[in-house]
Amino acid sequence: MGWFTIFKKNKDIRNVTETTSVPDNASPASVDGKSQLNGASIHDGQGIFLIYNYLQQDFETRGYHDALTSPDEGYRNDNIKLIKYDLGILIQQVRTYHDSLMKDIEFHIHSRERAGLVDLVDELRIKQTDLLDHIEKVKAFEQALQVDTGLCERAILSYKRGFMKGMASITQAYLLTKKF
Repeated sequence: MGWFTIFKKNKDIRNVTETTSVPDNASPASVDGKSQLNGASIHDGQGIFLIYNYLQQDFETRGYHDALTSPDEGYRNDNIKLIKYDLGILIQQVRTYHDSLMKDIEFHIHSRERAGLVDLVDELRIKQTDLLDHIEKVKAFEQALQVDTGLCERAILSYKRGFMKGMASITQAYLLTKKF
């Protein structure tokens, strides 16, 4: 085997692995070529799942770093308000998305009913039921945000805990390690 065939073989192997790899940002639905709405529920990275993703953030670390930046109670309270406002904005976006999606589903149900596509209409009605469940959950999130309960309260408590840890860390580092 010559020098050129060794390099050509390595280059061919590299090309094969580069072309067969799946991009990191590709969703599972786009990888297998199926539509993201072909499932048992409406889960396309939109809707209520955006709220869940927001609430699963690491608010404790965020609070900790904010305390190291400015260990002021006013700063903490402002950041808590910002968390709530951001969640409120997200809830409004999800409600708008759900309203639009519901209109699309209703249109498809009516037009496919007129066309006599019974199985497709049944599948669309299942999607509509799932969407109605999601809409109810979003309403519950909205109510919980107003009275600081449920998963919304979890985010705030997590932030406060992190902020307190940051303040304790400052005290540990500056005062409790000094000799008197």
